[in-house]
Formats: sequence, C-alpha cells, structure tokens
Amino acid sequence: MSYVDLIIKYLSGDLSQEEATSFEKELESNDALKEAFEEQSAAYELIRDQLQKRDQNAFKAKLKEAMGHVVPIKTYRKEGFRTWWYIPPAVACSLAILLIILLRPPGNERVLARYYHPTKDPVVLAYYQPTRGESEPGIIQYRQGNYLESKKLLSERLAQDKDNKLILLFYLLSAMELDRQQLVMELINTEEPAPTDMLDQSISWYSTLALIKSDSREAALEKLHPLTEQEGPYQNDAIKLEKVLLK
Repeated sequence: MSYVDLIIKYLSGDLSQEEATSFEKELESNDALKEAFEEQSAAYELIRDQLQKRDQNAFKAKLKEAMGHVVPIKTYRKEGFRTWWYIPPAVACSLAILLIILLRPPGNERVLARYYHPTKDPVVLAYYQPTRGESEPGIIQYRQGNYLESKKLLSERLAQDKDNKLILLFYLLSAMELDRQQLVMELINTEEPAPTDMLDQSISWYSTLALIKSDSREAALEKLHPLTEQEGPYQNDAIKLEKVLLK
C-alpha cells in the first residue's frame, strides 16, 4: 500500500485499531512518511472544513488554496515553448479520492449494520422473552431463527387479528430477515400521526429500516421524522439516522 493510500485510510478512520497504532509508530520514525502525512492531512483538513460549510464556490477556492499549499507547482520554460504546469499525479489522485470518500453517502447496508439490531432492542426484547411469547408460536419461531415459519404463522394470525400490533411487529421483523419487507409494508399505515405507544414506535422504527432496505430513502425519511420529535427509546437514534439520510 502506498503512503498516499495509507494516509487517506488513516485520516478517514478506515484502519483498524492495530493498523492505526502501527501507522502512528511508523510516523514517528519515518521522515518520508511524516512529510507525506503533513501534505495530505493539510489538504484533508481544508477540504473537510469546506464540505461542512456546504459552500461550493468557497470550496473550489479552498481546494485551489490547498493544492497551492501542499503541492509545489513547478514551471518549466523552454525557448519557443509555452510554460507547462506540472502537478504530481499521486497528489491529484489523493485529492480526488478524498472528495469521493467525504462526499459519498453511506450505503444502505452500512446504515442497516449500524441501526438494525432487534435482538438488542429493549422494546423487542420485552416481547422476545419466553414468558411473553410462549402463547404466540410465530414469535417463538422468530426467536429460534426460523424466520420463514415465523412469517407464515404470523401471517395467519394477522389474517385473524389485523390490528394486533405485536404480531405485526414480529411479522415485519421476520419478513426483513427474509428480505421480503415490501409485502409487509402494505399493511402498515404510512400516514399515521406521531406514534406514542411503544409498540407503535417500534413498528415505525423498523418500518423506516425496511424502507431503507428496499432503497426507498425518501419514504424512510417521512416515516422516520415523527420519531425524532417523540420522546421514547428510538428518539436519539432517529435523530442520528435522519442526519445520515439527509447527507
């Protein structure tokens, strides 16, 4: 891995803890790496500051300033020829990579990996225990990881009791595990008021994640926003997730 690639990964937080520690030790003793790091980190900071301000005109000017500071621009003049400007390709490439890293929105898989954890969700866990779910075979099957059977049993229960929120929640969760969440979303009211009941909030939260899983981010934002204003177990994560989706 080149110094440029390594430095970008370090600045972007893509190195493991062990790799980052090794990099920092190498930085203390390697003069060439230290010089390259100073150049790349200066460009990185300048670009990041401008991205945060979201001012495109100022950003372009700052980018030129960054390149002027960290890249010595050499001129070569020969008689009878125009002046040629030379920018080292490695630095230009690193700036382009930095822009891609900083501007790209997080993918759906990364969002789900961060926010989809039903087995650690206190609301789900409250109904996940044997004492709560022992009367519902579909929930038992979900707890055992038999998602297809769980979905089948819960679908039958919903046909008998379509207003049962607990069954709807676990039906949605089992469908998400099978990547069949779109069918379940048809059963969920997308225009409901801000949810106040814990089960309603849980259904709204996982409906949002189901929409993200289905690559429907605009609909997910609409579904998510009421949770950002409603006090409850999902409010903090909802606020963070909304910021991620708005990037």
